Amino acid sequence: MRKKVLGAAAVMILMAVGCGERSEKKAVEVLGPEETVEAFCRAVAGGEFKDAAALCDTASMQAYIDRYAEAWKMQAKKDSSATAIAAATLSEAEFIFDKAIKDGDTRTVSYTISSGEEMTKRKTATVKKVEGVWKVEKITDSH
Repeated sequence: MRKKVLGAAAVMILMAVGCGERSEKKAVEVLGPEETVEAFCRAVAGGEFKDAAALCDTASMQAYIDRYAEAWKMQAKKDSSATAIAAATLSEAEFIFDKAIKDGDTRTVSYTISSGEEMTKRKTATVKKVEGVWKVEKITDSH
């Protein structure tokens, strides 16, 4: 199954997530597994770490966000324009979802993030439904 999720829809939902705790739960509930992964990745890449944290449910993913946030801050101190360019490039990236393996309330989702021919990365994410909402549990590189 090769599926491309529209980034604009995920970004719109992600924007709604930032509008308060009550709307956050409602907005996140409408996301499927693939949309949750995309929204999480776009939030992290855009420096929206609070929004990213709302889309995950494990200490390891919070540590992932914290490491990314620290690297983001260090890079911004060195060259804020490079950070802005990287965020803009990633916000325009195409997400192509190849397959999702179902196991109860858990999905293992394989996907590719592409920002042109030179910038393609294969990833695998594990998402789990927690209280009716999909949450990112793990993201790893694929080969």
